[in-house]
Order: sequence, then structure tokens, then C-alpha cells
Amino acid sequence: MTLELNRLTQAAEEMGQLLASREQDLGELLTQARAWLSEFAEPEAAVVDAAPSCRAAIPTHEPLDHSAGLPEMPPEFTAIGADGSLIQPDRHGMALYYLINIGSLTYRHGSGQTPEPRSIPHLAYQENDLYEGLRLVSGNLLDVRRDQAELEHLADLVEAETSGPTLALVDGTLLLWVLDDLPDTGKEQKIEAYLAQLTRIRERGAAVAAFTSRPRSTEVGNLLHVALCAGDTDRAQSEPSPLERLPDRLIFNFLDPGARSAIFESSHPISRTAYARLNHHIHFFYVNVADEGEKPVVARVDVPAWVTQDQDLLEFVHGGVVVQSRIAGGFPYVLVRADELAFISGAEREQLEEMVTTSLYRAGLTPELSPKASYKGMTRQRRWW
Repeated sequence: MTLELNRLTQAAEEMGQLLASREQDLGELLTQARAWLSEFAEPEAAVVDAAPSCRAAIPTHEPLDHSAGLPEMPPEFTAIGADGSLIQPDRHGMALYYLINIGSLTYRHGSGQTPEPRSIPHLAYQENDLYEGLRLVSGNLLDVRRDQAELEHLADLVEAETSGPTLALVDGTLLLWVLDDLPDTGKEQKIEAYLAQLTRIRERGAAVAAFTSRPRSTEVGNLLHVALCAGDTDRAQSEPSPLERLPDRLIFNFLDPGARSAIFESSHPISRTAYARLNHHIHFFYVNVADEGEKPVVARVDVPAWVTQDQDLLEFVHGGVVVQSRIAGGFPYVLVRADELAFISGAEREQLEEMVTTSLYRAGLTPELSPKASYKGMTRQRRWW
């Protein structure tokens, strides 16, 4: 064993004590935050105008302290979840390639039918797949391709449904925030390709949403800070916020089981520009998916604007997310299974590498690892002299 755990004993104890101390302070901060939520429930126009410049949630038509109870759901509806996993290209490996594996589950509530699982892998090895200009497709570039593949697969499944209301779910967010760290070249095309899938779902009359478990977003806290600064942008940007490290989900722990918060609009620049042109700009709410009598489990749900503009569709998303989450104890069941179906185990990675190596030998090539990969393999398997 190379990690000397005995050297960390004191640090671990000190961490426990610090977190316990923070827990006490948190209670007072939450009380204050909820008081501000009520005090500024109907924010002034200056606050609304300043919110985007301060990375704050943008208020909509509902008061900030609004709470909507769990709506009734139709006796039969379909929930579809999709998730994806990756094998990044490895320049030290036998060959240069990447893999995207998309898992999905279609669950037809009230039908008595067995849920339909799917797992669809895509192996990319051609130069057009591996490069964008001179840049190897990896990291955030590959994340965008996975996100695109997830949503495209969801749209395919939505279009395949012949009847009844349908809810399409992804894990995380509908915002392509990973584009923030990429060059501007090709951004617009990537956004357009992604939004085209949202449009396909909308045209089928279905709903789409993204679910974030234990979110750490602070956009609502930022909004309360802007309100405390009376909408003065310069002051809000220069003065430290007392809520800057308080996740919004804790502010909404007061929500009753099954209830959702007010609707907010994301102030992310991509949402307010490219997304907004097609009415896909992102709105979000917090929802307590816990059962009656249980400890709150507050999650964040992102939806396109057109979902919030249709009350029936909004209630369908709200209720569908809660129903699905209660099956799996706080996380939508279709996403639990989609993740399981998308997951690539260590053994599967090794088997794929063996398949690739065998195919190279059959083609008359002599593949080999880089020296770095060879030495790492020996030391990590304890075959070093």
C-alpha cells in the first residue's frame, strides 16, 4: 500500500470537528436566507435587471418564496431516461480511439409492461471523428459529443412513442456549459445540433428535463445578495455575499414532500442568447422528492422555457420527476438504470482493448504501448523488480 493512511488520522479528526462546527453556523444562516426569500419575494425591477450580471437566478412570474404542491399525474405516462459514459482517447494506448456508450430505459407507468433497457456503444477511430482541426477530441470536446448523443437518443425514443404523455430525462443539466472552456470555432454548430434535439422533443408534444441530485448551485443565493444590495450591480459584485457558499438546495429544505419552489431563469450567457432564439432558454426549480415523513431530498430540475409556459406540461414534469424519484429513493429510476446500462466497467475496458489489439494483429500491424504506459502497468500490477 502506497497511501499512508496513518499520516491522515489527525487531519480526518480535525475535518470532522470543523464540519460539526460549520453545521451549527449553517442553521443561523439558513434562517436568515429564508427570511430574505420572503422579504424579497416580489423583487424590484432593478434587482431583476441586475441579476444576469451577477450570475444570479432571474426571477419569473412567481414570488421567490412560492411553493407548489405535488400535482396529480395521469394514470398512464411514459418516462424515458438516458445517460452516457466515455472511454477517452489514450495516446499511450495500443491505438487512438474513443468510445461513447449510451444507456437508456423506457418506463411506461400504469401499462403493466416491463421497462425497456437499451445500451448503444459507438467506437470512434477515423480521423474525422478523432480531431477537430488540429485538436484531439477529448476532455470537454468529448463531453459535448456525449451530451449530444444522449439527447439525440432521447429524441429518437420520444419519437418512437405512439401515444400518451412522455417525459424525457437526462442527468445534470440541459446547458452546454462545457463549451465555456472551448475555442469559439464550431461552438455555434454544436449548440444548434444540441438544440435541434430539444426541438424534436417539443414537436412531439413531450416534455424534457434535466435532474441534478444534491446540486451545489448558488444562483438563488446570489439573487438574494443582489436584492440586499438593492439591485446595485457594482455593489453586488464588489461586496462579498453572506450566501456565496450556501447551496440553494438547503435554502429550499422547507419545501413539503413533493412540492417545488418558484420557477427561476438561468442567467448563463448561452441560455440567454443561442438557446433563447428558439425558446429553449433554461428555467429551473427545486423540488423535494422525498416521501411523506422522510428527511427532505431537494433536487434541481432544469427545463426549457416552453415547458414552463405550458402549465400542464410544467405540472407533468414536476409530478413525473417526483414519482420516478420515489421509486429509487431520491433519484429518478429511469436515470438510475440508464447510468447502470451506460457504465463501462474496468473488465469491459480491458476486453475492448484486447479486441482492438487483436484486430490490429489480424490487419498485419504490431501494436505496442508507450514506455510510460508499459512501466505504469508493471508497477501497478506489482511486477516491478
